[in-house]
Amino acid sequence: MAFDPTATHPSYDAFAPSWRLMRDCMAGEDEVKAKGEAYLPMKSGTRAISDVALRQAAYDAYKLRAEFPELVAPTVRGAVGTMLDQAPVIELPTSMEGLRERATRDGLALEALHRRIATELMVMGRYGVLPGISANGSPYLAGYVAEAITNWDTDDEQRPDWLILNESRLELDRATGKWKRREQYRECFVENGRYGAREWVKSSSGWSATEAVEAATRKREALNELPFVFIDTNDLTPDPDDVPLYGLGKLAVRVYRLDADYTFALHMTSEPTPWANGFADPAEAVKNGQAPTTLGSSKLWLLPEGATAGYLEFTGPGLDAQQRAIQNSLDRAIIFGANLLADTGKTAESGEAIKLRLGNQTSTLKTIAMTSAAGLERALRNLATWVGEDPEKVVVTPNLDFFDHTLSPQEILAIVSGWQSGAFSKQTMFDRFKKGELVPAERTFEEEQELIAAEGGGLGDPDLTDEDGNGQ
Repeated sequence: MAFDPTATHPSYDAFAPSWRLMRDCMAGEDEVKAKGEAYLPMKSGTRAISDVALRQAAYDAYKLRAEFPELVAPTVRGAVGTMLDQAPVIELPTSMEGLRERATRDGLALEALHRRIATELMVMGRYGVLPGISANGSPYLAGYVAEAITNWDTDDEQRPDWLILNESRLELDRATGKWKRREQYRECFVENGRYGAREWVKSSSGWSATEAVEAATRKREALNELPFVFIDTNDLTPDPDDVPLYGLGKLAVRVYRLDADYTFALHMTSEPTPWANGFADPAEAVKNGQAPTTLGSSKLWLLPEGATAGYLEFTGPGLDAQQRAIQNSLDRAIIFGANLLADTGKTAESGEAIKLRLGNQTSTLKTIAMTSAAGLERALRNLATWVGEDPEKVVVTPNLDFFDHTLSPQEILAIVSGWQSGAFSKQTMFDRFKKGELVPAERTFEEEQELIAAEGGGLGDPDLTDEDGNGQ
């Protein structure tokens, strides 16, 4: 049987539906609505319409009136902004410093690549990085989203030694000016202790592979490991991890479906419906113009003796139940970090209350911050080995403190008063100021004391200090 580069790993097949949902939810309402019944099933009454055109028109109107809640994208942007508010510290060998400004072939700086990794982990729970050397000898990192890492295998030590990456893309035909899709897959493998790769390209005659190319260091030594790095939510192993915000994505779809039914009901019941009875043959009366068919002050209704007329009006209990169901789902979304939908105007929360309420989210953010940094570090170390540098010189240290510790003026006064009253030492006061970002994080207590002495001043009441400037 011929080799099929489009074959996928069983784990890929298992996670593909959740990845698809998250990608669509991240893209927003237009993408979700474009998928039609995948997210919004047709109502049974609509499906019963025999005329195909009328059935589709009714469904399109039903879908058009519905609103898809933008829960996922704002949550992801907020989470990544929180994680990377302070950029990670990245140490590189001198020869690799150029990666800071251009780390990928499409021009991403190293910090921007790290942001992309963190974003993909929040959305999909998975990303991959493959180090490479361009034709002119420049090192780079190539990133792959979860959907592009289609198949893989490991050796006896559970290290990846075979991999398929989907590199299909749109390609411009400059002779015609038209874009067409190029079906291409990259096969990476380790054979006889040597890392190599080949490309599989689809043409009218089927799939064909380029000649395999083996990678070597600048010292002409073969790479004995596949340098691709799997970056998941919790670790750097080939097996995918759970998608962090999958529950939020499902809630967004649930609200979308509830809102479709709610707005449909509003549409059907927003205007009273007139009725009239007392006609021996209603259909014939309508046909002959005897029964009223239009409304307005200029239209006179002439009813037979004994006939009555009125309006059917919707009282609303059903709509209230639908509205409550929508609000309940939105309230549940807050648990997943959709704080933009929270009614924060009702109560004021202290910093500690916020920390408790967002404890699980913060734990997830710390995990992703650590794995994204660890994945980038491993990819850079693999690249360092490739270019002949010491991989131990590559270090990526993430920021894991996501809360604002800035001290208010009242807190500063309280700390100084506590020191002046002898409740704690000047060192303790300095440490609190440092944690509260009043003093630069890199400055030591001794350096701060020297600065104070150079300015000829001190902290607190002079009567509470000895001749050396220390608190009594």
